[in-house]
Amino acid sequence: MQSTIFSQRSFVIRYLAQFLSFASLALFTTAASAQSGFTGIFGGGPLYINAANNIAELENSGFTEVIVWSVEVKSNGDLNLNGEFPLTSNGAYIGDQTHPDFAANMALLKQGTVQRITFSIGSSNFGDWQDVKALVNAQGTGPDSILYKDFAALKAAIPSLDAIDFDDENSFDTATTVAFGVMLGHLGYKVNPDPFDNNSYWQNVVTQINSRLPGTVDGVHLQAYAGGSGNNPCVGWDFGDVPVWPGLWDLNDTPSQVQGIMSGWVAQCGITGGFMWLYDDFVGNGLAAQYAAAINNAIATSGFTLSGPSNVFLNQNSTASATITITPFGGFNGMVDLSLSRLPKGVKASIQGQAGRRKIQLKATPSATTGFTTITVTGTSGDITQTFPFTLAVSAAVGTAGNGSQVDLSLQFNLNGIYTDGSTYTTGGLDGAGYSYSANLLSPARVLSNTLFTFGPANQLDAIGCTGQSVALPQGQYSALMLMGTAIQGNQTSQTFTVHYTDGTSTPFVQNLSDWFTPQRYPGEAEAVAMAYRNSSNGTEDNRTFNLYNYRFALDAAKTVQSINLPNNSKVVVLAATLLP
Repeated sequence: MQSTIFSQRSFVIRYLAQFLSFASLALFTTAASAQSGFTGIFGGGPLYINAANNIAELENSGFTEVIVWSVEVKSNGDLNLNGEFPLTSNGAYIGDQTHPDFAANMALLKQGTVQRITFSIGSSNFGDWQDVKALVNAQGTGPDSILYKDFAALKAAIPSLDAIDFDDENSFDTATTVAFGVMLGHLGYKVNPDPFDNNSYWQNVVTQINSRLPGTVDGVHLQAYAGGSGNNPCVGWDFGDVPVWPGLWDLNDTPSQVQGIMSGWVAQCGITGGFMWLYDDFVGNGLAAQYAAAINNAIATSGFTLSGPSNVFLNQNSTASATITITPFGGFNGMVDLSLSRLPKGVKASIQGQAGRRKIQLKATPSATTGFTTITVTGTSGDITQTFPFTLAVSAAVGTAGNGSQVDLSLQFNLNGIYTDGSTYTTGGLDGAGYSYSANLLSPARVLSNTLFTFGPANQLDAIGCTGQSVALPQGQYSALMLMGTAIQGNQTSQTFTVHYTDGTSTPFVQNLSDWFTPQRYPGEAEAVAMAYRNSSNGTEDNRTFNLYNYRFALDAAKTVQSINLPNNSKVVVLAATLLP
């Protein structure tokens, strides 16, 4: 952005002494608006430095998009916010080293009116987009390129992140910008150009990105202030069916002036959204809600929003529920009917209640399909249709009765991988970095599709970090060996488990294992238990979804099993094993 670099630095000085307090939530909510555009707010330091109060203010402000400014791209591909907050390094997310609450805060924003989280790349500074150009030319944008790895890592660490804003003010290279935009689209991001001049260049970029990957660019943030003063979204900025969302600056326009200007553009060409620059200028003084209302009043029509939990955790042979809130605006008083998209096999749902709060009651059979499914709630009233997505995570049942012969792993336990909530410890946990599974969430035993698995005791040695150990198996003839385990410190591929029989023969099984944070759905791998958080050695919870996986190895039922050799890789962890007749 033009001539505003002082804002973030001044915020650091003004707010350095603020006390940081943040309570993480296991469930987050998002809102779906009847408007086709977004009411956005750009912000820098206030969104990560002493951020708790600012997150709460924006969460309930009426803004539907928060644009985090400014992501710097280094010559080696590393990403950094404003030169003071490293986000990625060598293709891995490292933001939690500086601001461990940042990812959770981004998700927390969506508990209120915010629907979209956008990160903005670049500014009037020279370098970011020149580095993007050089990296794309040197490495391309495939899975092995550093830009792909960094933005994939960013998306994995901050699941609430929806879009990337392109604030290129001095590079303007069509080929590499288009390639970069298409790469982001394939990673699940939306792309929003953020021009203040050079309209023909940006129109060409939008056309090319969307022709290669339709729908990737779903809006344009047009600067109508500073270097873009005098810009009119209705004149010279036609992007076809891609809407233009113009922005104004609080230093130039009061809330009432913003409403007047935006209303004029609505009348002239029907803009559906807009944004404000810059939250850093009016943190905590009440103007955030006033500016949001100014834009919302200008573009509002009658309708309703839907909100609810972003994640719902359901066990086999059990029930769970989700409350969907219907909030009217613009005088809307119609009846809203709710419906659901297709559910996983073995899961049924009913919708209960009236008026503004409806409960979705979910029930899973003992053999319901485990894993993650995006469920879309559709609200319909006349010709108004709104949708709200949430992720349904189906896990193994909690219980102590099931099929199979449990394998005693206790003699090989060498990791403290499970701790009760609130425990503090110095063992290194499951991953050596101080994180562990929550005993409260995992429970002492699970029954996966009627097969019983028992876990080691919490707060003690209870997991195996694999180093090629030989584990004795209950001798007998079995059809399959099932393991519950995970990879740590990244996905671990081509890992060999070797089952030995009493007749001297053996069978190797080569298996890919997902990291406990990034399920890959490898062949032979199934979701066993999805958990809303993991525990940290300081007694706190890391409020992101972590997973335990199931692996099934088919055995020769005509032979008697003797033992299994585990992989020689300490980044592969086994927690339970069961043999099936």
